Amino acid sequence: LLQHHIVTDHVSLEVVLREIRHQATGGPALPAPVPFRHFVERSLAVPATSHEDYFRALLADIDDSSAPFGLMAKPADARRDEALLALDNALAQRVRVEARRLGVPPSVLFHVAWAQVVALCCGRDDIVFGTVLTGRMGGSDGIGDVVGMLINTLPLRVSTGTTSVADCVAQTFTRLSELMVHEHAPLAMVQQCSALPPGVPLFTSLLNYRHGVPTDLAADGPLGLRTVFAEEASTV
Repeated sequence: LLQHHIVTDHVSLEVVLREIRHQATGGPALPAPVPFRHFVERSLAVPATSHEDYFRALLADIDDSSAPFGLMAKPADARRDEALLALDNALAQRVRVEARRLGVPPSVLFHVAWAQVVALCCGRDDIVFGTVLTGRMGGSDGIGDVVGMLINTLPLRVSTGTTSVADCVAQTFTRLSELMVHEHAPLAMVQQCSALPPGVPLFTSLLNYRHGVPTDLAADGPLGLRTVFAEEASTV
């Protein structure tokens, strides 16, 4: 199964794999697919002025980029390094218990943790970084089964040094909730809502928090599939 990040996202991939398994096991006829135009219509439902008003209020006083170590772009000769760290079950359970105690999803704690990293790397306590949104959180109408590219990246502003940890968690939860209303706002427009000069990025790091259910479709076997993401021609 050949995929490209420009035309699909990980939720779409799960939908496609689910339908392949359904067909391969001789299930009943699949329901009619939800047209991608439903997503386009939903994305246009919130007026552009609403997006602009929100992000201008949030970012109007941001006049410096939250670039870790001051790096505005990846050096041309930089290597592509990757580091992976899996949380052990005990720590993962502690994260979930603490999230429940604070009344927030676990994703909020990861955003607060990444905010601490960016703040230390920038030497600032009021920072902005990107967060990846699924583009599917705003309603029903089968939007969760639309196949296509729905994800969007938007800025999240976090103040880490002027409040308690609990207050920082509460603030982050509120702002992530607000972003769901504006999850289809164009990032190019959002960038213009800050006080940064043209050409200076609003952020150079992002957090992509997502929940995925393991599937045996990726394993070898009669129903095994090999999924390839083509990145060579990516413009992102």
